[in-house]
Amino acid sequence: MTESSWSDLWIEYSYPIGVASIAVITVITAEYIRRNVRMSDLEATLTTLNNTINNTITDYTPVFGNLEEKSQILHGVEIQVLGRRYVLPDDKAMFERDVESFLWFSYRRNFRAIGGTTYTSDRGWGCMLRCIQMLYSHTLIRHNFSRDWRWTKCNTYNSILRHFLDDPNGLYSIQQIAKAGCSAGKDVGTWFGPNTAAQSIRILTEFHKELHLTVQVVMDNFMCIEDIKFFCKEDDVNWTPLLLIVPLRLGLSECNNIYIENIKHCFEIEQSVGAVGGRPNSAFYFIGYQNDKLLYLDPHVTQESLSPDGIDLDDIPDETYHTTKVDLLPWDQLDPSIAVAFYCKTEESYDALCHQFQETIAAGSGALFEMVEIRPAT
Repeated sequence: MTESSWSDLWIEYSYPIGVASIAVITVITAEYIRRNVRMSDLEATLTTLNNTINNTITDYTPVFGNLEEKSQILHGVEIQVLGRRYVLPDDKAMFERDVESFLWFSYRRNFRAIGGTTYTSDRGWGCMLRCIQMLYSHTLIRHNFSRDWRWTKCNTYNSILRHFLDDPNGLYSIQQIAKAGCSAGKDVGTWFGPNTAAQSIRILTEFHKELHLTVQVVMDNFMCIEDIKFFCKEDDVNWTPLLLIVPLRLGLSECNNIYIENIKHCFEIEQSVGAVGGRPNSAFYFIGYQNDKLLYLDPHVTQESLSPDGIDLDDIPDETYHTTKVDLLPWDQLDPSIAVAFYCKTEESYDALCHQFQETIAAGSGALFEMVEIRPAT
């Protein structure tokens, strides 16, 4: 019998069936071993097959048609984008200029394998990791520039982008975030929720004090104002700029309508840097809203990885890290697990944010979380 390659068997068995199912992969694996493998070579061959299977699954795109028609942005209706207001078509140029100034991170393929695994693509599992990259990169832009900064190449901008390239040594690369998730019990290649993504960023930031930024994650829907201040003023004098992430649960299996207005209000606050969430098992980076639909950047586009090797890191080719394409997600399709985030460069900004929380999103029957000035004595 002639030797059969894995790709030959893939064509022979999977294409007639039409899906990359576990059953198909099992059949192909058994047949490959039967035709080609001596028992003495079994361990090495299975390692090779495991690598091929991982990358085949993550690079496979089933075509089932559009399951849900995407909502279109309406003309003549106000759009909120992180404290800025636009009405199309009059504000189209300003709106698109704002959107394209966010760093857009999407699925990538053919990057260096994540340490200890064979994953060289995050397609199919890394969407939440890409979303937290978008949120955190916008935070760093706010940290170094301002909310009204617009995409312009410069040394500081290149330095920020460099942190997120698909490089095992990048501060906030897909490799680093995936490994940080392991400390929260998430294996590489599994889907992260908003809280795990937030905790991963918090862990990584702890190792990079040179950024002069602290990340605090509110737990259990309970925020103590003085506790947060303590972590931002460890010497009791100087304020360390703050990224505050608040994971929320807006219902059991679907979002309760009582929270709609307060979630929308989050995007009106000047300190907002967006939110991560999405549909079940599909994550998006939310940057605003129109009517009762949330505006988002979508990471579900697979592009070739940009390796830091062989490029000028002082002039990174960045066209694939920006887009003017945004979509809208109706409220009734939103997964109830979401994390909203805010950046406070100064203590005064934090005090103003807390005051807004007390007046709006942490007040009344639709309060998103509970907030107190000082933690109650136990």
